[in-house]
Amino acid sequence: MYAHFHQKPLKRVLLEAFWRYKWLTLCFAVSLYFFAASGYIHAKAELAQYLIKDAWTDSLSTGKNVPPWSWADTYPVAKMTVAGQSLYILAGASGRVLAFGPGHISATVLPGETGNAVITGHRDTHFAVLEQVNIGDMIETQTGRQKNRFRITEIRIAHESQVQVTADSENKILTLITCYPFNGVDPNPEMRYIVRAQWQGETS
Repeated sequence: MYAHFHQKPLKRVLLEAFWRYKWLTLCFAVSLYFFAASGYIHAKAELAQYLIKDAWTDSLSTGKNVPPWSWADTYPVAKMTVAGQSLYILAGASGRVLAFGPGHISATVLPGETGNAVITGHRDTHFAVLEQVNIGDMIETQTGRQKNRFRITEIRIAHESQVQVTADSENKILTLITCYPFNGVDPNPEMRYIVRAQWQGETS
């Protein structure tokens, strides 16, 4: 006597497996989505800095504001070196601008001018570097042909409602702001990581 075995169609086997492990499958799919999204955000941020660098070089040679791509509604206004990392600062601090690089709050002065120059950036891309800095570290900036050095004098955590950190000053101050904590998963945290630096003079 021969036994006859009935094989289930592959489609049915897959559906049964999915239904049996539906929660595990769902968790894997969600994790894969967030991993891919995170990778896309980082890749976009890194690529943008190369394009912004070219625009910054063009702006130095022409003396004009040069957008990094044809449809951009912003342009580089400064270059900053912090913890050994060079960053190109864009005009404005909207969410669309910060997706491509740190943004200068237009209501504040530029670095090296008298007042409080405020620059913001995302904690998981360009301003992740702020977690590495310490009081006493130096920050270098360039705006046009002027180069300046700042020494970090204060690092603190503040609530987003403490807007006085952006207030003007009679001195030359540089204030860098990002969300806190650095490894947080909340997309809209209430806390901010504040790095403040005092002007030390111009450099050649």
